[in-house]
Amino acid sequence: MKFKLSEFTIKNFRSISSIKLIINDGNLITICGSNNVGKTNFLRALNLFFDPQIENFSAEEDIPYHIVEGSRGQGYAISLKAKIIEIESNIAYSISQSFTEKKGIKEITLKGKRDNIDLTEKEIRDFLTKNFKFFFVEASNVNIPKLVSEIVNDEILPLGLDKRRGKNQKDSLAKLDEFIELSKQTVGKIENELTKIFQSLLKDVDSIDSNDWKLQIRFPEYLFLRDAISKIIEFTLFDTNERKLETKGSGIQRTILLSLIQYVNSRTKKDIIWAIDEPEAFLQAGLQKSLYSKLVSESNSSQIIITTHSHFFIDVNDLKNTFLFEGTKELKEYSRKKGLLFYKLNTVIFKGSNFEQAQKIKENFGIGRNDSWEVMPFNLLVEGQEDKDLFIALMKKFNLPIPNILVGGGVDKYPGFLQFLNDFCSELEYKPKIVAIFDRDSAGRNRFNSLNNKTYDCLELNCSFINRFDDEKFNDIELEDFIYPDLFFDSVNKFLRKKKYSQIKKSDRKKRTLPAYNRKAILDFTTEICRQNNEDKNEINFNTLNMKLFLSKTICDTISKKDLSAYDKEHPKIKQYLKEIINTCG
Repeated sequence: MKFKLSEFTIKNFRSISSIKLIINDGNLITICGSNNVGKTNFLRALNLFFDPQIENFSAEEDIPYHIVEGSRGQGYAISLKAKIIEIESNIAYSISQSFTEKKGIKEITLKGKRDNIDLTEKEIRDFLTKNFKFFFVEASNVNIPKLVSEIVNDEILPLGLDKRRGKNQKDSLAKLDEFIELSKQTVGKIENELTKIFQSLLKDVDSIDSNDWKLQIRFPEYLFLRDAISKIIEFTLFDTNERKLETKGSGIQRTILLSLIQYVNSRTKKDIIWAIDEPEAFLQAGLQKSLYSKLVSESNSSQIIITTHSHFFIDVNDLKNTFLFEGTKELKEYSRKKGLLFYKLNTVIFKGSNFEQAQKIKENFGIGRNDSWEVMPFNLLVEGQEDKDLFIALMKKFNLPIPNILVGGGVDKYPGFLQFLNDFCSELEYKPKIVAIFDRDSAGRNRFNSLNNKTYDCLELNCSFINRFDDEKFNDIELEDFIYPDLFFDSVNKFLRKKKYSQIKKSDRKKRTLPAYNRKAILDFTTEICRQNNEDKNEINFNTLNMKLFLSKTICDTISKKDLSAYDKEHPKIKQYLKEIINTCG
């Protein structure tokens, strides 16, 4: 990817009066919300922006009702504005488009800047058409003519037909036959590659034998016009008979759509932006999970913007690029019809903390007591949020499955929390499994001993001590002892530099496993070494809650950005322990 859409602002488009969506790091953007709040309209606005043709703009449909009927003449224009960043240079392109219709005459106005340099309309159009392909896939339409057209135009037409368009085609039948033969060979390669991708997607579905399915492309015997090719070519899904694609179930068609997404992503030189309305439509739960995983993977090479009503497409552990749309209603009086009232509808983005956003999304999806985001069949119980953040960061980095992680609020609260969960799960038809993690300090050992053999009616409990990075199981070991030592000390030094204290040197780090310090918890060891290196300054106690929170955040940020392969090679027990507790959960 050379470019990235980083902001998109809409004014006066359908149900949206004014909205601005800012995209954070990551290329998979998820929009959720109730029906009829403007999710699909956001994608339609993007589609209009990237294909600003007069025929794509309809004042009757696109300009909000309250303007057309309520106050026509006041701000009678659609405004779309995008900020696009060139990734390598960080150069910003700001492009705005205005769509108006007055007395039946439609007009599109383009303005833009490259940093602070004005662009002409031609430069704007060239920039968008030469650098981007935008695909809008509506939930109610699983047909894929545009994708087929793109594949055909890119890979078949360059074989030579264009050069002979103006000649008498009767005199060129030999050349045309040659062209058709070359085209068939190319089609065969496309078939094979698409079939491999499609079959790999179906491997996650136990009820389907992927080897029984094959994609075919029918190529007519006679082609006369360039523009007809992509319309005449027909996709067929072979499943013991050669029935047309539209006769297959909608879920299978959606899976074929993903096959085409992967294929186009792998072949185009342009940056692709996919706008997919409700990708979960018609898919059973297993395929929804598989599709979401594949979309996450495909977002490494393209930007993907989806709307959804399925919690399988929401990563509750990372909501930075998840946007909850809400609808507001305002009672207004018609400006030209005094005394008559109407509701002005508007779409807004919910603003709040991650926790508040997660709660709102749960409410929006109707996820309540005994539903999927509270207690899952497999769960991990940890003491604090910093423990949860660290496990998630490491599991993500190692591409390990992340279980549902519950925060108990401290080891002393484990008994009450587990009893609450037991009561909470009394209405479930299954018995959730919970793996509780304990530090090896005195409080952790006491609670471990009291809970290790305890049984509950409605849940299955497994207790596990945290191990040190080298798998040592000394007393007083805490979560911080589990972290790669150099990663931990680098985070400590980041804090010490800010405080203008002497840092933990390499020679100090080597003392960590000497007999005098080997059994010390790393927080106690760090406090002692820091005191020795800074005798003229106030002591820093690294065991305080604030210090633990700071180190946890710094370490998690580092994990997300750093290659851990060298750390893993030196201390493989960390990854091994994660795999063990995941297997215990599952």
